[in-house]
Amino acid sequence: MSDDSPDMQTGRRSFMKTVGAFGAAASVGSAATGTVAAQSGDSYRETLQAELTASDRQSRQLPEGTFAYGDSEADAIDAFSLQGDGSTTEFEVDSDRVSFTQAERVDVTAADEDDPGAVAYRGPVPDADFSEGDLLLGVAWVRSEDHDAQARAAFRYGDGEDFVDRGADVDPTGEWMRYFFPIEIGSVPDGDADPALELHLGYDEQVVEFGGVALLDYSDTDVGLSTLPPYDYAGRAEDAEWREAAQERIEEIRKTDFEVEVRNPGGQPMEDANVSVSMLDHAFDFGSAVSVEHVVGDSDDDETYRQTFLEHFNKAVVENALKYPAWEGEWDIRKEDTRATLDWLNEHDIPTRGHYLLWEQDQTDGGGGMHVDPDLSADEKREVIAEKIANHAAEFEGDIAEWDMHNHPVWQSNYRDDEDLGWDAIDEWWSVADENTDVELHTNEMGAIGGQWQRSAYSDYIAHLVENDYPIDAIGFMGHHQQRWGQLLDIEDMIAGYDEFAQYDLPMIVTEFDIEIFDRRNAQDVAVQRDYLRDFLTVAFSRELVESVMSWGFWEDDHWRPTGAYYDSDWTLREHGEEFLELIYDEWWTDELGRTDGDGVYATRGFKGDYEITAEKGNLSGETTVTIDDDTDTVVVELVPPGKQKDDKGGNGNGKGKDKGGNPWSQEGDGFPDGSDEELFNETEGDFFDETDGSFWNESETGVGN
Repeated sequence: MSDDSPDMQTGRRSFMKTVGAFGAAASVGSAATGTVAAQSGDSYRETLQAELTASDRQSRQLPEGTFAYGDSEADAIDAFSLQGDGSTTEFEVDSDRVSFTQAERVDVTAADEDDPGAVAYRGPVPDADFSEGDLLLGVAWVRSEDHDAQARAAFRYGDGEDFVDRGADVDPTGEWMRYFFPIEIGSVPDGDADPALELHLGYDEQVVEFGGVALLDYSDTDVGLSTLPPYDYAGRAEDAEWREAAQERIEEIRKTDFEVEVRNPGGQPMEDANVSVSMLDHAFDFGSAVSVEHVVGDSDDDETYRQTFLEHFNKAVVENALKYPAWEGEWDIRKEDTRATLDWLNEHDIPTRGHYLLWEQDQTDGGGGMHVDPDLSADEKREVIAEKIANHAAEFEGDIAEWDMHNHPVWQSNYRDDEDLGWDAIDEWWSVADENTDVELHTNEMGAIGGQWQRSAYSDYIAHLVENDYPIDAIGFMGHHQQRWGQLLDIEDMIAGYDEFAQYDLPMIVTEFDIEIFDRRNAQDVAVQRDYLRDFLTVAFSRELVESVMSWGFWEDDHWRPTGAYYDSDWTLREHGEEFLELIYDEWWTDELGRTDGDGVYATRGFKGDYEITAEKGNLSGETTVTIDDDTDTVVVELVPPGKQKDDKGGNGNGKGKDKGGNPWSQEGDGFPDGSDEELFNETEGDFFDETDGSFWNESETGVGN
C-alpha cells in the first residue's frame, strides 16, 4: 500500500452494485490503545472508553468520561424502559462485530406521527447534577429488520428543551450500527424532573433493537463540543447556498449543445427518425490507483478487481511500482509485472499517470524517495538524481500520459533546505525531466485541498515555479481526508482553496482521493463519508480548471486506509461507493432519446465525452461513435438498409457497397443491375432507391423513406 500521505504530526457505464446492508466483513476501526476506565470492570465499557481516549484519534481524542448509568452495560439496560404502546424483550448478543453482550428489543404497537416522542425508549438519570454548558455523550447501537425503521434521540428534562446538539436522527439497518449523540446542557429547569436520554420511536409500528447504551459525562473535563462525535462539516445540508452556484457551473462548463443530423441513403435529411444518444465515457478523468499484484494476478478477486476498474474508471496511476525503490528492486515488485500492468492499461486505452520523478528524500522512510546513498556529496547527489530522472522519464516514454514531476515539494523540502543543493538543483532536475519526456509535468502535494495546513506554503511554491518559468503543466492536490485529523473541510473553505490556486491559471488535478473514517460500524461516520464524497466531487467537478479526480484505490483488501475503499473485502459496494457511481454514471451522465425535426435534426445538450449515437427509421439504421466537446456542432448519422455496409472509409466516400448477397449497390446508381437513373432496383433484396427525392424503400415495408 502507498504511504504517500503521512499522519499529520505536521464501457464504464455498467454498475457492479451489490448494494445491501454492511456485511460482517465490514472494516472495523483502529484498535483502541488508550487508557481503560478504572471505574468499571465491564468489558464493553472498557472497550468504549479505550476507543474514545485512544491517542490515534489525534485531534478527536477524548479525555476519560464518567458513565452515568451504573457500573455496567447491564445497569444501563435496566435503566431504560419503554414509554407508550409496545413491549420490550431482553436478549443476549454474541457477535464479533460488536463488544456489548446484552440488548433489548422494542416492539412498537401504536404510532403517532404528530408526536413520535409519545413512544420512547427512555433512560432517566436520577439525582443528576448537571449545569448549563456541561457536555455529555450518548451512545447506542441500533438494529432493525424493518425497512422503514426510524428513531430520534433527545436529552431533556421532562418535556422540556432538547439538548442533543447534532446527529439525533437514527435510521437503523439489519446490522448493528453505532450512533453518538453529543449533548450540551442548556438552561436547567426548576423542579423534580430527572433528565433522560430518549430514543423516540412513535413514527410507525416497528421493531427496533438497542444495545451498548451508554451516557458519558464530560462535565469535569475541558473537552470541546466539536471534539465529541459524530463529526460534521459546514455546507453539508442539501439546501446549502453553495450548491446552486456549483450546479450552474457544472451545467455551463461540463456540458455542451450539439445536433444530430440524420441522413437517408441518398444523403438527404431524414425527418422523424428515432435518435439515441448514449454516453460511453467522460471527458473529465475519474481515475484510480491500481496495484500491480491485482492487475497481473490470477485469482477470482484479481479478475473482479480488473473488471471493476475498467467499468468504473477511465484513468490510472500505478500506486507503488514506478517509485524508485520498487523499480530498482528495493521493494518486492517485479519489473516484468510492472511492464505487464502498463501494457494492460494501454491495451484498454487507459491513460496512466506516472508517480513520480522527484521526491526530495534520500531513502524510503516516507513511502518513496529517490533511493540514493545519503552519504553522497551534494555534487554527487545532484548528478545521480539528474541521471535517475532522465532514465526514468525515458524508460516509460510512450507508456505514461503525465508525470508527478515533483512529489511532496512542501512536506519534504530536504534538498532545497540543503545549502549545497537548494533551488539550483531543483531547477536542473525540472529541466532534465523536460528534456527527457514529451508528456506533461505536474506537482503533487497534500494539505491544500484535503485539509489545509500546507495550502499557503504550496501556493508560494507554485508561485515560484510560475514566476521562474518552470515547465509546470498542472497542479496536483492529494485529496486524502482523515476524520481523526478533522480534515473534512467546510465547503466554503474547500472552495477558497481552489480559488487560491486558480490565480496561476493552470489545470488542477486531485491526484489521490480518499476519505478515511473512524469505524465503518459507526452509522454517522458512514453517512458523513457518503455526503462528503458527494460534496467534494461536486465542488471539484464544478471548477473549470479541475480536469481529474483520481481515487487512491477502491477495494478494502487493497487500500492503504481500508475504511476509505468503495468496496468491502467481499466486493459489496459501500454507501459512499454507491454515491460515487450514481454521481458519475447517473447525475453526470447523458442518455437521450428523441426524433429528428423537419430538417432531419435532433438537438440536445450533454456532458462532454465519448458517445455512441444511433438512429433508425423503419428498416433503415445507422450509428457512429464520436467525441462531444465545445468544438462539436453537428454529428451526422447516415442510415443504410438492413445488410448494407458502408464502404471501407466509413461510408463517407462514394457511397458504394454491397448487399448481404454480395450484389453491388450505390447511392449514385452506377452499380445497380439495371443502371437506371430515376428508380434503381436490386432484385436480390427487393430494395428500391429513388434519386428524385433520395428515398430508399422496400415493397414489403411501405412507409420507409421520406
